Amino acid sequence: MSAKILITGATGTIGKSLVKQLQASKVDFIAGTRDVNKAQTTLNLMEDQCVKFDFTDEKSFERALENVDRVFILGPPLTFNLDRILKSFVDYLNQKSINRVVYLSAFGNESLGGDLAFHAIMESYLKERNFKYTILQPSFFSQNFKNYEYENLVERGITFNVAGDGKVGFVDTEDVAKVAVKALTEPGHSGKTYQLTGPELFSYHDAAHLLSDVLNKKIVYPNPSEEEYRGALKAGGAPDFIADYMIPIFGMIKTGKVGYLTDDIEGVIGKKPTDLKTVLERDFGK
Repeated sequence: MSAKILITGATGTIGKSLVKQLQASKVDFIAGTRDVNKAQTTLNLMEDQCVKFDFTDEKSFERALENVDRVFILGPPLTFNLDRILKSFVDYLNQKSINRVVYLSAFGNESLGGDLAFHAIMESYLKERNFKYTILQPSFFSQNFKNYEYENLVERGITFNVAGDGKVGFVDTEDVAKVAVKALTEPGHSGKTYQLTGPELFSYHDAAHLLSDVLNKKIVYPNPSEEEYRGALKAGGAPDFIADYMIPIFGMIKTGKVGYLTDDIEGVIGKKPTDLKTVLERDFGK
C-alpha cells in the first residue's frame, strides 16, 4: 500500500481547502478528525479516507498514522498553550520516524508571549528535532469576514474588532492550502518557513469600504476600545477567554507587527495571491 498524508484539522477553514485540493490532485490522504461522520459528510469523503484522531488522545495516534509518511499539523483553534497539546503528537511522530511535517503556524506569532507563544514554541520544537519541516505562517484570513462576522455585517452593518488603524495583508485560505499541497507533495520545501500574505495591505476601515461595495450596503468599522470589545462579546454570550485570546491577536495589527507583505505565495505556487475583494465577492455571492 502506498504511503499517504495525514491531514489534521481537516474540517476547519484551512483543512477543508486542503482536502479539496488534494482530492482534485488525486493525492492519497486521510483526514484525521474527532467526528468521522461529520468529516465524511462535510468533506464528501469515503469511509476509508477518514480516521478518528484527537491531539489529546494518544490512543488515536497509531491508527491515524497507519501507512502515513507525511503529516499536516493544524492544532485546534482558540486554545491557550497549544504547544502542551501538540508536543506529545510530535514526539510520537519522532518515535515512528515520520519526519516530513508541514506545520500551520501564524504570521507575526513571534510577537506574542505568555500562553499565546505556542506557535513560536512549536516552531523551535520541530527545528530542534529530526524533522524535515515546512512552517507556514499565514496572515489573517480573508474568509474571516464571512466565517466570523457575517451577522455583524449583514444585520448590523459593522465589522467589529480591536485592530485599531493598523494594516494587514489578508490572505485567501485557498492560497494557503495551495502552498500546503506543494509543501506536502513536492521536494524542495524542507527547512523552509513561508510567510503567506495577500497582495495588498488593508486597515479595517479600508476593508469596510470594500465590504460596502460588495454587499451594496454601508459597512463601518467603529474601531472600539478593548473595554467596548469585551463588553460586546460578553453581551453576545461569549466566554471571557475569547476576548483574552483575541485582543492580543488583533493587537498584532494595531501595533504594526503584521503590517508588511511577502511574495512567498507567488514563489511557491507561481501565481500572485488572491486579493481581498475577489475573496469577498466569492464569499458573499457577488
